[in-house]
Amino acid sequence: MTTSDRFRPATDAFLALVDDGTERGGAFAVMQNGQVIAEAWGGTESAAGTPWDHSTRVQVFSAGKPFVALAALLAVKEGPLTLDDPIRTWWPDYRDDASSPTTLRMILCHTSGKHAFPATNQVSLFDSTGLIRLIADSAPATTPGALLVEHAATYGHLVDGVLAAVGAPSVAERAVELNTALGVRLHFGIPPQEQDGIATLEAAAPGWEARYLETEVARAALLHPPGLLDLSVLASETWRAASFPAVGLITDALSLATFYDDVHRDDGVVAALLGDELHRALLRPSAVGFDEFVRSDVEWSLGLRVEGGELGMGGIGGSSAWYSRRFDYAMAYVTRGLIDHARADRVADVVEACLASDD
Repeated sequence: MTTSDRFRPATDAFLALVDDGTERGGAFAVMQNGQVIAEAWGGTESAAGTPWDHSTRVQVFSAGKPFVALAALLAVKEGPLTLDDPIRTWWPDYRDDASSPTTLRMILCHTSGKHAFPATNQVSLFDSTGLIRLIADSAPATTPGALLVEHAATYGHLVDGVLAAVGAPSVAERAVELNTALGVRLHFGIPPQEQDGIATLEAAAPGWEARYLETEVARAALLHPPGLLDLSVLASETWRAASFPAVGLITDALSLATFYDDVHRDDGVVAALLGDELHRALLRPSAVGFDEFVRSDVEWSLGLRVEGGELGMGGIGGSSAWYSRRFDYAMAYVTRGLIDHARADRVADVVEACLASDD
């Protein structure tokens, strides 16, 4: 544990969740100005009882989407990919609306119209090439650029398809570069021999997934390809070794907090990698309106939710990470117990109360 006396109440709040069983296994980390000001972990990595420790990693679902976007933006920085030319400039096999061609910007801000894989059992969850081909061959469900729908499962395969078309590093390959640049642990696919210390996801309440499947849009997005919410599948070596970037990032709380402590800075590592223009595009709204998947008004940048004085991203089940402009801190909360974000919110409320006490 790494916590100053000032933030001891935040650590206590987290450990209370562990003690009463609300948190079965997880961690949180808070950073400010490059320093860890609060960090704690607790519970177990699985029902077998292995204690969660500082090195434990876990799948964080959509909290990994910003790193998918970063892979795309770095390819734009390096060329010849652009944000606003038609995708078919580089990917001729991409099926599109001729009257309103899809751009990379539309994919990154969730308006491409390809927000769900076609319903089929013919392509495996683990077949990245097949899934890229499947989404490329499908017609947009809505006119590209017209409707906001988070690309819950398709985001990573769309980006990987574009990256492959221009010969740029894949999302998984770019994550390796980011690990070195930022000093973090981001993994889209881990070989079986390196899978020790990965927490096993489990339901924190019966029917946990029902709250995420209440609409036809959500069911289309999360039930195809089959297995995305099957906890036995997500615990398998095959899944953990596969790269499914929209939901498959395996990481830890400190890595996510480190990213958010850096990404907002004009003098940060991410800013230096992207350059001024693309860094600004990552941080400012690019699509604003009602998101049919999220079921609320959102402001999407090219990879982040940026409304309300915060920039960040959460994943279904409870993992999330963000930077708060109001309180000037970065925080991540990761968990293996799938239900909702109430645990992260409870700890964050205490963190912000500690920060506000000095105002």
